[in-house]
Amino acid sequence: MAELKGQYHHTLDQKNRLLIPSKLRDILGETFILFMAQNGDKCLFAYTLEDWDVLMEKLNSGETSHELTAMQRFVHAFSDTVDVDKQGRITIKQNFMDFAGLSHNVFILGAGRRVEIWDEDEWNNMMKGIAENGELPKINLAF
Repeated sequence: MAELKGQYHHTLDQKNRLLIPSKLRDILGETFILFMAQNGDKCLFAYTLEDWDVLMEKLNSGETSHELTAMQRFVHAFSDTVDVDKQGRITIKQNFMDFAGLSHNVFILGAGRRVEIWDEDEWNNMMKGIAENGELPKINLAF
């Protein structure tokens, strides 16, 4: 599978519709999963249906327990299947908008096997905090 990568700046319209860049849409497909990130970040993750199925297989392969049931419940409560319209947009439900603090300006990031959707101010504040705290990772991809 091709990796999702790149940075994109887009805006939400008054109906909570967001244009998904064609390079990302070509990989995500016409239908994909939006998930409220549960790692402490205020953003949405987008997964292909195939990758989501793999993640759900991993989740459901655990031994039945109260903890597993709770995880399944929350994963499904915090996810939504979205369809791309003819203009290349998705409609983001209000509870997803509220979770990620999405307003008008949106930052979209290809992050390997997923796409991240951020409110642009939230992204900029996070990056500023990382830079100020010296937490920016040093990446050496030289040969």
